[in-house]
Amino acid sequence: MNAFTAIGDWFANALAWVLGRSETPPRIPIGTWFEQGIDALRERGGAFFDLVGGFIAWVVDLLAALFHQPPATALAVGGAAVIAAAMLRTRRRAALITAAAVVALFVLEALTGVLNTLISTGGIPSFFFLWAMALFQVDFVFPPLIIALLALAAFAVLAALPGGGRRPRVVAACAVAAVLLAYGLVWLVGVPVPLLVTALFAVLAWRVAGWRLALFTVLGFLLIIAMNMWAGAMDSLALVLVASTIAVVIAVPIGIAAAYNDGVSRVVRPVLDLMQTMPAFVYLIPAVSFFSIGAVPGVIATIIFAMPPGVRLTELGIRQVDPELVEAGEAFGAPPGQILARIQFPLALSTVMAGVNQVIMLSLSMVVIAGMVGAGGLGSDVYEGVTRLQLPQGFEGGVAVVILAIFLDRLTAAVSRRSATTAARQGAEA
Repeated sequence: MNAFTAIGDWFANALAWVLGRSETPPRIPIGTWFEQGIDALRERGGAFFDLVGGFIAWVVDLLAALFHQPPATALAVGGAAVIAAAMLRTRRRAALITAAAVVALFVLEALTGVLNTLISTGGIPSFFFLWAMALFQVDFVFPPLIIALLALAAFAVLAALPGGGRRPRVVAACAVAAVLLAYGLVWLVGVPVPLLVTALFAVLAWRVAGWRLALFTVLGFLLIIAMNMWAGAMDSLALVLVASTIAVVIAVPIGIAAAYNDGVSRVVRPVLDLMQTMPAFVYLIPAVSFFSIGAVPGVIATIIFAMPPGVRLTELGIRQVDPELVEAGEAFGAPPGQILARIQFPLALSTVMAGVNQVIMLSLSMVVIAGMVGAGGLGSDVYEGVTRLQLPQGFEGGVAVVILAIFLDRLTAAVSRRSATTAARQGAEA
């Protein structure tokens, strides 16, 4: 009844204004309704928003920690994950079973502390972990590290077994060597972690885009280290990677649905127009209302701001696939899922990767704005430099943002070119 009364009062005031009985037009309280809607959603779904915010904050903190000072456990788990990914084609079942066992061990240790109990009571022989204590110069054993090292060893042994192919063996050897080298350089030699991360990024740039980008990566990241902006740069990189990944995971399925259904496309298009024309600052208002201040509202606002190009270019790429190739797949009896996975999406991958490139660039452009709500990283340095008239700090933060932008742009552009070459080769074979 209150809503109908408010509507009736508004029409009465509007009529009075039209007839000249009132000097001011009646106000439509859209902002008040928006606030009330947010409050209602927050009241009913507070647990859900807390869960989502906690998960995003955990992922951002974990990724930033890997760039700052990677824990020994994370390095071992990363090496095991790389080997497991290489075995998915040849030993998928064994890799999945081993991964499930490792996850179960982590969960069991977190819930019951069984491994810690076995170590403290002598249930596990001490020579299994004395070397780790000597390497990391600690007086106690960290059970998750033991589980991670066991996982790395288990996946390496699986990859080395006969019948698995040459590629998993090479990947396993390189992964184990990389983890052991990192352990030795960081904990024995004392090489600064930023230099190791710079070398890793340089190798990645060299493998993907060539020696020019690798040289720029070394020089650019060394400049970031020299400006004492490494911590902020890695925080911003973690935020961008998390936001871009979530945005791509959401955008690609929506783009595929829009390409397959004109009705979905007609509904999605004005929403994307609104998302792209809305000022970026506006996205911070509901994000802060739902998730308070910190990195999480920055990630949420970045996802909303950066997602439209991913949707548009995915739809465009799928629609531009030659219909004759799709008809050929249908003629051979391929179901729609196989046509999408083996014909349309591979041929549209170059366009999709162009969308991913735009998503990453827009995410990076939100770094400074996200710094206004306490997201940290280079955005906070630039924002603090502007508000406190600290010209050196703001300029150095901006230079670091530019270096990250060039690195990510050239890297994703090289991946896009490779995707275009692969798609052209597949199209010629078809």
